Formats: sequence, structure tokens, C-alpha cells
Amino acid sequence: MFTKKIVAGAALLALAAAAQAQVKVYGSLDLSVGSYKASGGKSTTQVSSGNMMTSFIGFSGSEDLGGGLKAEFALESFIAPDTGSASSVYNMAGGFWGRGSFVALTGGFGKVALGQYDNAIFTNGYTYNPFGSSMMFSPTMRHYYALGLGNANSGNALAFDTGWVNSITYESPVFSGFQATAQFSPKESGTSNSTTVGLSYNAGALSAALAYADAGNGSPASAYLAEQQITALGVSYDFGVLKAFGQYTKVDNSDNGAADEDLYQLGVSVPVTEKGSVLASWGQDKVKNNGGKDTIFSLGYDHFISKRTDLYAVISNKKDTGLKSGNTFAVGIKHAF
Repeated sequence: MFTKKIVAGAALLALAAAAQAQVKVYGSLDLSVGSYKASGGKSTTQVSSGNMMTSFIGFSGSEDLGGGLKAEFALESFIAPDTGSASSVYNMAGGFWGRGSFVALTGGFGKVALGQYDNAIFTNGYTYNPFGSSMMFSPTMRHYYALGLGNANSGNALAFDTGWVNSITYESPVFSGFQATAQFSPKESGTSNSTTVGLSYNAGALSAALAYADAGNGSPASAYLAEQQITALGVSYDFGVLKAFGQYTKVDNSDNGAADEDLYQLGVSVPVTEKGSVLASWGQDKVKNNGGKDTIFSLGYDHFISKRTDLYAVISNKKDTGLKSGNTFAVGIKHAF
């Protein structure tokens, strides 16, 4: 009887600790097969990972500190299930926890996080286009980071990662649909600090956001490549029969000597069944010094066969000034866990 009471007590303590910590394992696996061709390049057939959404595994948790205050953490690592290896292609700093690594306090004041945390430009970019954070099919993501099939004329427009390392981030509570964010990354051993600010508004069918970044050479240098100023505006409206998206991004490279760039994106998501939607997005990156243009158009269909699993098929055309266009077609499966 005494032993049973000890075992029962230990089990209750374990359950209480687990409930208090609320630690979870989660992630997403995205695999596809298709034909890939960059502008002016040759077609290759590949089994690839992370085309619709980067594959990753994450660990997160929170602790209730009382009085409405909570401690939170997250550790997320990119993975490549097509080869079974860890993947650093989506993170210029090359860290193992390259998708996110932070500890935070949340409460009535909002949220304060220390570590590697998504910046407002990246958040604006994936929120206001129908392909989200897809580094292969979203024109915005490919123009921002050039991690898919590269850009002949413009290269990657942004000289920093999706998440800023060595950063301090603040997110305000939501007031009447408005929310503000601010982020600071000190130069440490680099030459200049990096800061972002953002303001978003969400009310019913309408969503809009404005973000600004003043990025500089920082530490590690691989994560902050050059000084530049970025202004990004995004808007979406859900009409019911379709959801429309629009984006404009201005890249000011006057501090680093490179050409300035203007980026545009227009897109729609059209639900055609209860579980499936047609996605279409057109985006263009204009380079000011040479008049070069990088234009991408993607058309796809995304169908959810369950709450956590969807099948997709996408065709994407990319055209750079002075080069033959390249077409990419892929079909894939994405599973969240």
C-alpha cells in the first residue's frame, strides 16, 4: 500500500510538472518532386525538401510565473528530410538552431524576447502573399532571400537573415486591432547596430502592416552582410470568394554602394473546395542602376487532406532581363506534427 502511494504521488508530481512546463515537440516535413530551371539555366529533376515551407523540428515551452507573467522559450532547427541531414541553407549565420532560439517573458505589457527572433520585414513578407514563407514558390521570399533558384540580376535583396541573432525584441499587446514591434541587435564585434520597427492592423477581413529596418554590418558578419534600409508595406483583404494580397518593398543600399531596388507583389488565394485553394502570385524586383528586372509568377493548388497534412502542385515562371525564362514544376506533401 505504501509503495503504491509513493508511485501514485510520483506520477501526480510528474503530471503537475509537465502541466506547469508545457514543453512540446513540433515541426513540419515538406517533400516534393519536380523539374527545376532557373533563368538561363538547364532543367534538373529533384526530390527536394522545404519548397512550400521549410522543414524543421522545434522544442518550446512555457512556465506560469503568476500574476499574468509567463516565461517562454523556443529552439528550432532546419532539417532536410530528403537526405536525412540538418540544413543550414536557410540561415546565413549557420547556427544549428538557425530557425529560432530565444527565451522570453510575456504579460500584460506584451512580450520581450532575447536571442534569435524573426524580424518584422520577414514577418511582413510571408504574411501578405498567398505562398507564405515558401522559399521556392513565393516571389516575395525569393526576391528577399534568393534561397530558391537564385536571381541573375538582383541577387538576394536583403542582406540579413529571416531571424536576427543577438537580438532584443519587443511585441506590444493588441490595442483596437493595432500591434507594434521593435527589435534591436547590437553591433558587438561588427561596425554598426541593426534595428527594426513594425506596426500592424487587423480588423475583420482587412489586414495591413508597415515595417522598417535599418540593418548594418554586425556580428556574426555572415548574418548581417551590409548596411541598408528597408521599408516594407503589406496589405490583404478577404472578400470571401477570394483573398487578395499586395506588397511593396523599398531597398535603400546607398550606405553600401549597391543599387537600390523596388519590389512588388500581387497575389490571390481562391478557395475552390472546402479543403483546397488555388494560389497565384506575381512579383517583380526592379534594380535601379541598370534597369534590370527579375519577374516571377507562381500558380498552384494546395489541398488539405487533414488538419495537418496537405498536398500541393505548383508551376513557377522566372524571367530575368536578358535571359531566357525558367520554369519550375513540383508536386509535394507537407505534414505538420
